[in-house]
Parts: sequence; structure tokens; C-alpha cells
Amino acid sequence: MKYNDKKSLRTHKNNDITTGTSLVNPEHVSQSGLCSICTMEGNCEVGKRAKTGETLFPEPFGTAQFGGEKKTPCLDDLQIIPELYGPSIDFEEVKVSSKIGSFQVSLPVTIASMGSTKVAHQYGEALAKGAARAGIPIGVGENVLATYGEKVLKKRLQPFLDHYNGKGALVVQLNENEKNKGLGEKACSLGAQALEIKLGQGAKQELGGEIEFESEEDAKKYREWGYKVKKTDKGTYQRHAKPPKLTDEDLEEYIMGAAEFDLPVWVKTGIGRGIKKLIDKINELNEEHGQIVEVLTIDGHEGGTGMSPWLIMNEMSVPSASLFTKLDYEPNFDILLAGGYNSGADIVKGILIGAQGASMGRSFLIAAGTIKDGERMGADGIVNYINALKEEVQMFTTTLDLEDLNEIRGKKENLLALSEEAGKMFGVSSDIKKVL
Repeated sequence: MKYNDKKSLRTHKNNDITTGTSLVNPEHVSQSGLCSICTMEGNCEVGKRAKTGETLFPEPFGTAQFGGEKKTPCLDDLQIIPELYGPSIDFEEVKVSSKIGSFQVSLPVTIASMGSTKVAHQYGEALAKGAARAGIPIGVGENVLATYGEKVLKKRLQPFLDHYNGKGALVVQLNENEKNKGLGEKACSLGAQALEIKLGQGAKQELGGEIEFESEEDAKKYREWGYKVKKTDKGTYQRHAKPPKLTDEDLEEYIMGAAEFDLPVWVKTGIGRGIKKLIDKINELNEEHGQIVEVLTIDGHEGGTGMSPWLIMNEMSVPSASLFTKLDYEPNFDILLAGGYNSGADIVKGILIGAQGASMGRSFLIAAGTIKDGERMGADGIVNYINALKEEVQMFTTTLDLEDLNEIRGKKENLLALSEEAGKMFGVSSDIKKVL
């Protein structure tokens, strides 16, 4: 295929439902994504920027969730190659229970930390209850304390504790603003089982968490908490959490500070230049001080969010599974991959590449919010979804002639990249002769 024959990697540039924009002549679009014949009506992304003086955020905020749509090599570009010789295995007998850090889990999947956005808040209690019933960890994300207060934070945590069956974990995420306001102490008193240091996320690394709101009283409160508050062209406000600074010294301070609460420490970040250095430093701190950090979640391209600049979501980052082309040793902590994961195949491919499991956000919101017989599924949707993922993972593990999901980790020889680009992205062979 010649370069000029390829379709645009962002199909809806300047003409996208997420930004509320349109082109005058969508059937005549230049390579730049602009109309070949422009009548200056200003309904495209360029025109909207000119009208507002602001970068564009996806809409409708608060009732929807978003993920980047730019095409990059992804897990769909990998095929799982089965084993022909081996024992007969009943897929329902395949073991999929595992450990994430020090926690027993029914499946190596976590509900990614989602914080104060309206859609995450709406389903927060159902997510916590469902996670406990399903036996998987859940992260309660940033800015819940700042936005809703300690009473609501407790409501987000308590359903997990009420339904905890010995598997999973209740993880509370700390950002820079809330850490300085004593969230660590409050989380511990409310029953948190681990603390997660937020260094970033795939959709907006280095920008901090963002929401939109209308109240001047809230704007004043957030400024007092140290958030950046910006008034928009629409008369609303944007709140931007303080992004963490990162040097080896800062990272050590964050980790050792979280360790003072005597709970397992998790870390979440996006993927970018310096990821190997970050992993090396965490590994070094564990060697020096004992197993402080148990889990690192790496979020990548297509990672969803409640609110992120649309341009940033599409034009930044790479899939998190590409990490393993850079990593040349086994860290002394678990690595979870995030960013668009939503099926048993995704989970298995991530583990085959080298991860211990996957972290999902949007998928679980969909599961909780799905309507059946006129009602939202809530926690039942989470439990059903996990049961379906388990079955899919068991089936794939059986095709590899293994009886335990934990045995497939790092078996890249059972993956075929469907293009050279995908092979280079994930460190997987695209040569069918070598794979079969």
C-alpha cells in the first residue's frame, strides 16, 4: 500500500461529534482535515477555536466518557496463535485467579481509578459494590474529597468494604492537591487497603485532572485547595489539578511519604520518554526499603477520561503494551496495562506480552450503566461483565494448552503481529514462518 492510499489516522478531524464541529464540504476534505473548498462558516475545529480562544474539550462533559480515536498499532493488530499439540483441557477448569501485588483476585483485572467527574460519581457506589462481589481491585480516583467532601468519599468506599469477600482491594488515589490536604490519613481511617500515587494518565500526561463546573463558590474552594481555576468563554469554570513534578528525588519523596501509612503503595502513570527510568527507580527503592510499591499501572493511548483536551487525547502517547520493547528485566513489582482494554482477548494479549494484568475504566462504567428491563445494571453489570471476561480468558488459555492463566505470561511466541508497524510497537514477530 502506498502512503497516499492510506486513510487518515484521525477520520473525524475538524468534523467530530465529540467537539460538536462539522465541515461545509465533508466529501471534499484535504489531507489537513480542512474542507478543500472553505466558505468560512467557522463550524470546524479551527472556527470553534477562533470563536472561543480556547482549546477544545470533548462534549457533553459529565454525562459521557471519551477516548482518543486516532489510529495507532494496537492490540487488535496482534493474533493469538494456538498450540496444536498438547493435552485436552476443559476451558471451564482453567484457573484464572491470581494475585495483584499482595492481593488475591478472581481475575487479574482492576477497575481503574476514576474520580470526581459526574459520570464516575454517578456509578461510583455501584462500581465499588460490584468490584467487591466480583473479587477484583477498584481504585477510587482523584479529587473526590476536594469536590464532594469526606462524607461522599466514605460513600464511595463503604460499598466495597460491605461486600468484600477476601479478594480484590480498595485503592485510594492521591494527587498532589489532596495529599497536601490529608487525604492519606482520611483514606486510611475509612478503610482503604492500598494507596495509589497518581503521576499521570494516558489521556493527558503532565496536565493533571480536569473538570468543568459553574459555581463561583466552588471556584473559590478549589483555588484555596491549590487547584488552577480558569473561567471559560461559556461562563463556566475549568478546574485543573496540579500535575506532579518528577525527578528521582521527588519520586522517592512521594513513595516514602505514602509508605508512612503502612499500606501497600500503587503508582499510576502514562507512558512516555523516561518510563524505563521511572521503573528503574521504583525497582531500586523496593530493593533498598523492602516491597513498598506493589503495583505500577501504565496508561496509554486511547485511555479514556471524563475530561481532557481533545487534541492531547489524540496526538499524544502510544499504547501502554509497547513498554515491553524497552524493558529488559523483570521488575520487583507488578505491572498493569491500561488504555482501551475491554475484552478477554485484550487481557490475554497484554499478559502474553509481559504484564501481570489489565486496568479498565470506561468498560466498567458501561457495564454498570447498561440498561436491562428498564433499569441500570449497576453492580450486577460489573459481576456479569467479569464473569464474561473470565470465560473468554479461560477459552484463550485453553487454546495455548495451559491450565493456569499465570503460565501464559511473556509467551510472545504465541502472538503474531499483522503488520511490521505493530510488530515493532509491541516487540512481536510479524514473520509467519517464525511463529508457526
